[in-house]
Amino acid sequence: MKSLIITLLCSFCLSTTNAQSYFRQCGIQLLTKQNGLSNNTLTGIYQDKAGFLWLGTDVGLSRYDGIHFHNYNLIDKEPRALAHLYETSNNLLWSHIANLNQIACFDKMRGIYMPLISPTPEVLKDIQDICVLQDKLYALTSNAIVELKMEKNADEIRLTAQPLIDIKTKVLKLYNNEDILCALTVENQILLYNVSDKSSEHINGTDLGIVKADNIEKIHIYNDNVWICDQTEGIICYNTNTKTSRTLNDNSQSSFIQKDIRDIIQIDKTTFIIATWSSLSAIRFETDNYLQSPFHIVDLTQHDSYYAPILKNRITDIHFDKSNNVLWVGTFGRGLLKLNLKGNDINRILLNDEIRYVNGIAQDADGYIWLVTEKDGIYKKYRK
Repeated sequence: MKSLIITLLCSFCLSTTNAQSYFRQCGIQLLTKQNGLSNNTLTGIYQDKAGFLWLGTDVGLSRYDGIHFHNYNLIDKEPRALAHLYETSNNLLWSHIANLNQIACFDKMRGIYMPLISPTPEVLKDIQDICVLQDKLYALTSNAIVELKMEKNADEIRLTAQPLIDIKTKVLKLYNNEDILCALTVENQILLYNVSDKSSEHINGTDLGIVKADNIEKIHIYNDNVWICDQTEGIICYNTNTKTSRTLNDNSQSSFIQKDIRDIIQIDKTTFIIATWSSLSAIRFETDNYLQSPFHIVDLTQHDSYYAPILKNRITDIHFDKSNNVLWVGTFGRGLLKLNLKGNDINRILLNDEIRYVNGIAQDADGYIWLVTEKDGIYKKYRK
């Protein structure tokens, strides 16, 4: 699976019965509890190397083989939202229980949840987020980023927390970019930790012009540049080699990217896609020296006025399918848009009115697009 986009908010306009007929006509399949899914509230999705889809719900994991669901419900009846699914090479699936600040571990080979123990058990009750990089499990606690070293025994998993970065203030978010862990604190500190060479860097956000850490929507690391999406200040590019930065507001077209930034995605060496709350734009640099190069901006929907009201104040998240050069756009209440970046084709996929929350968009190895909903199961968009 190429990527997973979390926390999309959508509402739509067809009855459930009519919607299922509509989906079949349009090549979209609706999968719910009626098809064997354990629960219609889905909070995560992951595809393993064997091609199985693993779905996180608030009652446990479901595995989908393309035909049948195999459900592995938690014994505890208390709702537990299993999100941020990762796998390590010892056939263990890890997920973050967001509503309890804990983690769950599932043994794929045995089909059971493994008990977790630790010499510091308080750490296992203070997990704010997790990620897996280079087959190692990392976690964000309320005061540190730690590596959770695993010892797999027959009946349990022993986790030993090894602090990587001591954080003296509250952490807002954890980002993972290839081999770099990135943490954002309330004091405008951006902390980078390279898991390969174990080096770290503290970036003072105030020096970059960041006024309030709460305004930062996304942080990406592309090569040696940190791209920061600030809802009020715009897009900030920081080079980790030169320790210098640039705010992309020094251009006559900068009104496109000065506020309400949702995300920025790299398309190629000199081209990026920028999503604000109301617009989609491509920014093209003349060279890959982003701190110095001139750039120009193209509004991706400027030639079709039909889409302006669809996008206005409604973009929630974006996903780029690099192999097919297609941009998928999630909206609030207007469905899913597909933009072919090789041409000017824009297609809108309507979903039914009963769907209130879409928690993720994912693409599998065969090019199918999967939509994860909160209460209405998952949708599979067939290739044409």
